[in-house]
Amino acid sequence: MPSSSDRAALPQARQDVLQTWFRLARVYQKIQRQLDRILDEAGLTLPQFDVLANLGMSEGITQQQLAERLLVTKGNVCGLLDRMESAGLVERRPSSTDRRANHLHLTEKGRSSLKAAFPVHLGLIQQCIGALSTAEQTKLDELLGKIESADFYQ
Repeated sequence: MPSSSDRAALPQARQDVLQTWFRLARVYQKIQRQLDRILDEAGLTLPQFDVLANLGMSEGITQQQLAERLLVTKGNVCGLLDRMESAGLVERRPSSTDRRANHLHLTEKGRSSLKAAFPVHLGLIQQCIGALSTAEQTKLDELLGKIESADFYQ
């Protein structure tokens, strides 16, 4: 965050915007550090957990669909899936209708890892969001949705 002497050089509107941005970034970083810690104890990284959670909800999706859900490129997902497949967490199955596509499935080890990590992950998220009332949670979701749907980063 800018120091008080730096703030004087910024227009007032920018100070408010920057303060909100820095607070959002700090909260995200704090939560991510905690998630990294608890997932490390489960033997997973946050990207691995994200893959397992997505496949747990929508098993059989393609690598392209997973990349779109994770907001990364198909190439980034490919390397992650290579490592997860080598670790026995996921498997790729060729599509019967499109020879260019693979469908992704959890292995028993992947299911077991997700089953062990999900409650701890959910508990941390509930603890964080639980600091807000139900009405505040709803409002936060609305506000974040508004930012997410803005077209400035397309």
